[in-house]
Amino acid sequence: METLTRCLLCSNDRLITIDAICNITRCPACGYVFDNPRPTSREIAEYYSRPAKYDDWLNSEADRQRLWRRRLKKLLRRGAAGSLLDIGAGIGQFLAMARSHFTEVCGTEVSTTAVQIAKDKYGVEIVGDSLESIDFGDRRFDTVTLFHVLEHVHNPVDVVRKCHALLRDNGMLLIAVPNELESLRRRVRHALNRLGLRQIKYHGLLGIPKIVLDGSLAEIHLSHFTPAVVADLVQRNGFAVVENDLDPYYVKHGPAGLLHAAYYRLMRVLWKLTGKNFYDTIWLVARKQD
Repeated sequence: METLTRCLLCSNDRLITIDAICNITRCPACGYVFDNPRPTSREIAEYYSRPAKYDDWLNSEADRQRLWRRRLKKLLRRGAAGSLLDIGAGIGQFLAMARSHFTEVCGTEVSTTAVQIAKDKYGVEIVGDSLESIDFGDRRFDTVTLFHVLEHVHNPVDVVRKCHALLRDNGMLLIAVPNELESLRRRVRHALNRLGLRQIKYHGLLGIPKIVLDGSLAEIHLSHFTPAVVADLVQRNGFAVVENDLDPYYVKHGPAGLLHAAYYRLMRVLWKLTGKNFYDTIWLVARKQD
């Protein structure tokens, strides 16, 4: 485990522990919430390289195809074009769908298992390493996407800065992350936990699970963002926000899919009326500035 003594986003060294049991820390200066202490980058890469890690993705391929279609439609509507780099590309399903809409597509992924699946199943180019470690030379991209990746990386600032360097002038950055702190679901779960009406294994005061590497957690989130914190992060590092929205992340079909689609639309209505994101996820589009 590694321990942080400063905020990664603003370098403030006066951090506050807000959940000692689940190792959750908050920076009072910028509002960034993160796990501290936390596993090392090597441990995270090994966790996501387990042979069966992406079996659920493969078994729900048709549902995930609809998910990627929704995201691609939102991205193209915003004007994404040219060359595309997808960071944390997983098994490459999004890139396979997107390549007919872009002049070239490329991805990065730390999971060796996912990289092999992407090559064998979808025939897409994915570089098997962390973004910070990859040397792209003079290669630049028009669009960079980070679909539910930023919450997993060890230094979000380094990743955003690398994206800035890899984008052409006026290039587009798309970030989608969970809305773990401000979503309606989180608020309800938090209230039930405090009232003692629902106790979830590993979930602490905020309804955020304690990181364990025993396989019981589907995902390992090192950062817990809000819409304001994500916007501040990109603006501090050379971008201008052009859209702050909701990510239609759900992977469902049948009645469950219809129900979640209705819930998503309801949350969009609330967002339009109040300016507050009560949904489970955050969708942010930013443009590179000089």
